[in-house]
Amino acid sequence: MTEKERKLQQPVRITMAIVLWGLILWVLTINSPTLVPVAQAIFIVFVIPSGLGEWFKYKGLVGESKSMLLKIVLMIAGGLVWYFGFR
Repeated sequence: MTEKERKLQQPVRITMAIVLWGLILWVLTINSPTLVPVAQAIFIVFVIPSGLGEWFKYKGLVGESKSMLLKIVLMIAGGLVWYFGFR
């Protein structure tokens, strides 16, 4: 296999990063139920919006220059969802 064939495609890498963050946060909260809301907040406010922003950039729906702004807007929306839905 060549180097190009071994590389994972962008959607696979985005999905793997989200799953890895989920596993890390889950492991950190196994014996500490007080950290569960913090882990939920991190996942909903930072991990999911970052993954969505990267996916939109990969699909070409958002340009390179607007992707950071989109991630910030998605993080604000995620923060509102967490605050009003999971608090």
